[in-house]
Amino acid sequence: MADRLRMPRRRFLAVAGLGAVAAACRRGSSATGDGAGCPGARTPSPSPHEGRVVLARTGEPERNAAALLDAWGGIDSLVGPDDVVVLKVNAQWWGQGMTGTDVLAGLIGAILARPGGFRGDVVVADNHHFRRPLSRGWTTETPNGRMNLVELVRHFAGRSGGRVHRVHWTDAGPNPDPWQGDAGGGTRVETPGAGEGYRWWLDECHVTPEGQRCAMTWPSFRLPRTGEIVDLRDGVFADGEPNGRPLRFWNVSSLNFHSRYAGVTASIKNLMGVVDITCGFQGPEPPGYFNTHYIGMRPSHATWRWARRRGGVIRRIVHRILPEESALDFRHTGGALAHWIRTVRRPDLNVVTAEWIGFGSRTAVELSARPGTSLAATDPVSLDAVAAREVLLPATRAAGERGRAFLAWNDPDDERGPFRRFLEQARLEIGGRPAAGDATVERVS
Repeated sequence: MADRLRMPRRRFLAVAGLGAVAAACRRGSSATGDGAGCPGARTPSPSPHEGRVVLARTGEPERNAAALLDAWGGIDSLVGPDDVVVLKVNAQWWGQGMTGTDVLAGLIGAILARPGGFRGDVVVADNHHFRRPLSRGWTTETPNGRMNLVELVRHFAGRSGGRVHRVHWTDAGPNPDPWQGDAGGGTRVETPGAGEGYRWWLDECHVTPEGQRCAMTWPSFRLPRTGEIVDLRDGVFADGEPNGRPLRFWNVSSLNFHSRYAGVTASIKNLMGVVDITCGFQGPEPPGYFNTHYIGMRPSHATWRWARRRGGVIRRIVHRILPEESALDFRHTGGALAHWIRTVRRPDLNVVTAEWIGFGSRTAVELSARPGTSLAATDPVSLDAVAAREVLLPATRAAGERGRAFLAWNDPDDERGPFRRFLEQARLEIGGRPAAGDATVERVS
């Protein structure tokens, strides 16, 4: 037995020397790039409805959607007759990992049936960061709901007079060494309204205490029906000029266990599908910056990635000694995404579709549950904490032995856990109430 487990000397020396290699690979405050305009810490900028969360459990996803909208003032107060409404979904996964399309159908149906009429446009959008745009949640045969996202848009396109569209945003920078998706090579847009692609704002960054910087990025895209350019930060443009058309941004996510380094994925994490992950490491440009996912990368992450490439016994041993949660401080991604909210665009409404959720996986059915619940808030920090506390954690407990391994990771009140630390970093930017008892939960049934 001991002979089978003994690592060959050559492999042992390779693993032992990886720490020095990792330190040399670090790209952070020592890298080039001035980032002179990157600000430091700021006073939090909370939602005017900080701490208010509406939880709907009516028995049907569409009714849950209607109940959420009613609780937030009704669709005619949330959407105007000529608005462009961007529904940011999760298309990166399938099954419980993607946004629930039955709830989305309820939201879109309500917009189209708005009292007083609706002459605007509804855009179902995401960047799943993979090379084939029409894949994954867009085209899956295992959707979270009755339809995948392409089918959902097609369902409404004919009956809306072409006012419901789908848009897939594509990362703009080079991506020669993919880790979080293999997309890249798209278009950089330098000025508002200039065209389709990604804007990179290198002088507006989230900066970690170690000096690592994440620049703010956002998409610019063309409305299929009108040809207008929608810049997610700066608004709607025609012929290169702002035309004053109102822009609404709804962040519509799923609810799942994500990983040991991240804990839970919900509304804040859903904004990873808006930012350009080729801006900074893992991408090679611009030097001296990290992308949103890797802003908390420690030097030892180079060791972790090396072992993953090698596979076999090397991977097993190194990953046992160095789990990814020790090599990636993911709380800083929470800070970077919240910094995006405060400096680029704050969602007008955040919706968590928790009809079908994953207490232990985003795709494994045996590690999922069906609470039949959806939640909404303008304060995403409070929303994510309540969604985990009221829906995900009880489902994890109810799963018994299958859920036992995930209890600590799905608990928003474990102050040492990665999810609570993620929320606390976000709170420093945009406020919110992640602690138990601090939020006001309004239940609709």
